[in-house]
Amino acid sequence: MPSMFTDSPNPPVRRLILLHGLASTPKEFGLLFHPLRRLGLRLECPTVPGYSHGMLTHRARWADWIDAATESVSELLADGEPAILGGLCSGAMLSLAVAERLPRAPLRGLTLLSPLIAYNGWGLPWWYRLRYLAYGLGISPWFAMSEREPFGLKNERMRQWARAQMEGEEATLVGPASVPLNVVRESERLSRHSRQLLAGLRRPLLVIHAREDEICRLDTVRQTIDRLRPGPAGLASIEVLENSYHMISADNDRQQVAELIAGFAAKLRPGGHAAPATFHISPRVAGAHARTSR
Repeated sequence: MPSMFTDSPNPPVRRLILLHGLASTPKEFGLLFHPLRRLGLRLECPTVPGYSHGMLTHRARWADWIDAATESVSELLADGEPAILGGLCSGAMLSLAVAERLPRAPLRGLTLLSPLIAYNGWGLPWWYRLRYLAYGLGISPWFAMSEREPFGLKNERMRQWARAQMEGEEATLVGPASVPLNVVRESERLSRHSRQLLAGLRRPLLVIHAREDEICRLDTVRQTIDRLRPGPAGLASIEVLENSYHMISADNDRQQVAELIAGFAAKLRPGGHAAPATFHISPRVAGAHARTSR
């Protein structure tokens, strides 16, 4: 597919910075690299000290992750080139916090992939509802949340690949084999903090979420976005994927994910802070919301 960008006096944003999920690596975005490049976007995926796999510090707190991610993103933006900032799962929530720390940075928009608004999806283990007991007793460092079927993937072939990686590698395209429960707790605190930042959002926002996401329910994301009101930034939209689970960067709809981000980038204005001042929920989502509200 040819690039969606054309030469003009005010060219669209061509740079995308994505933050990976909790305790994971940029491998999560490996299958998006070439589709995005064909569409005219250059993908950059920094690691974050204290948060990324191999750099994870059990003593680190969610605020430390924001500090480290802000520094990593700031270094990338030091050249002044406009960019879109986003992330996957906890990385999406982390990107919101980073953007809030960098109000004057050349960030023209935000894109949240499967944002972890809350842990409430259908694929979580039954015992996860008891996590607050472990938190209260101070024993969460001795427990872990292990990656399990379906590994965030609806595509069976991709699921087999992830399963094989789990057996031979510590970090995979769907993240680590397990995450300490105290680290999961910090991710929940990060999500709570970043949800509060949405009300003051001043940049265009694109949210992409799967209807069958097994980690965070679509209606939770929709309700959060529905509460937003148009501000100076102007645009907030949510797009729903119909053939993926949580790991939308690697699942059946990954090409659509790339196209949605490229389309979003093509509408942004590098010379200003915003797209046209309208608050938009895509027709597909609006229709689905009407059906589920009956």
